[in-house]
Amino acid sequence: NSIAVLLQWCNDKGIDIRKAVVLSGVSVDITDETVYKVLDGVGVFGHCKVRGRCLEPAGDNQLVLVETTNDMTKATIPEQLAFGGESGPWVVNVSETRECPILGERGSFQAKFLSFLASEGKTLADVSGWFGPTPAPPVAPDLNTKLVDAISSLVEKCQATPMDGLGYRKLRLFSGVKPTPPGEEEYDAWAEQTTHMLDEWQCSDIVKKQRIAESLKGPAADIVRCLRVSNPSVTADDYLKALEAAFGTTDSAADLMVRFRGTFQQEGEKLSAYLFRLDKLLHAVHRKGGAEVADLDQIRIEQVARGALSHDLVAMRIRTMYKLKPPPSFTELLRDVREEEEMILARQSVGNAALPAMVRCVGCWNHLRISESLRFSDSGGSEEKRNHTYVCGLQNPEQENNS
Repeated sequence: NSIAVLLQWCNDKGIDIRKAVVLSGVSVDITDETVYKVLDGVGVFGHCKVRGRCLEPAGDNQLVLVETTNDMTKATIPEQLAFGGESGPWVVNVSETRECPILGERGSFQAKFLSFLASEGKTLADVSGWFGPTPAPPVAPDLNTKLVDAISSLVEKCQATPMDGLGYRKLRLFSGVKPTPPGEEEYDAWAEQTTHMLDEWQCSDIVKKQRIAESLKGPAADIVRCLRVSNPSVTADDYLKALEAAFGTTDSAADLMVRFRGTFQQEGEKLSAYLFRLDKLLHAVHRKGGAEVADLDQIRIEQVARGALSHDLVAMRIRTMYKLKPPPSFTELLRDVREEEEMILARQSVGNAALPAMVRCVGCWNHLRISESLRFSDSGGSEEKRNHTYVCGLQNPEQENNS
């Protein structure tokens, strides 16, 4: 009915229901100016404003919501407004709760709510299940939390910002010409550096391709140029794959792994030098796709324990050290190997310096091991008796000559 429409309409529009009326039976061709003219002619509404229109549920006429400056009750307003024409008269509808006693803010609200439920044919029991427990208001974040979040967001943005325009270390030159010209790198060394730098550069793939192209000349540059012409959407990794196919080893990943497993420490070779040889082969296996980055450390330490000389003191120490520990990285392993090598070298130097002096005697005397103790008198300054012990068991050489 019109009263229910009035209550719902006022709630949606945020209008005080005491200052609102709904006109029913209004033709759809009636303008707001005509409505204002009719209402002003009555004089009880005060200043009016049309706040909404909608079609009646039954019929071709419309309902018009009007906000007034005066309080509206059935006792103060006419039930109908006369309007000349075929569409009149208009019925004036106000809320019936205006006749209820005012019981303060809460009582007034309850009366309005109960009146609305009655107009809709509902009771409190019908709507009690619609309302759950009131959620607790969100706790305002602490100022320190806001500051930390802001700093974290700023750091993430700075780290994610590409550094295309910043200075960078250029790659070494590579042309693929044999023998390697002065000032250029062999392919293995160049590919090793380039692969490492591609992981370090925080820039777009376009910039990476430009930096690779800057380091190439001769046949290597021709290969990249032809690849770019045939497929403009190639990536920096595609550049490296094409160069690997042209200048890298022709061995497959499986062949390189067999060669890696068959590389052993040579007699007289330091373990650190053997480690460098192994790592070069291991990275060649990785470039061919024969090993993942996460598995390189485990593969390396297994081959060091397997391929090092059995009597190498440093290798024995490394085997014991990492038997029950996670596999070390290349730098950690190389550091431990060098420290052990330096320690063993220092011990040998100290041992050589502590050897007794070796002398050659007269005639039949060969190398003698001498242990002597000298003691000087503070008063006379004369040298006391020297005690000599000889390996061959003879007496003092001077006494032997005199005899």
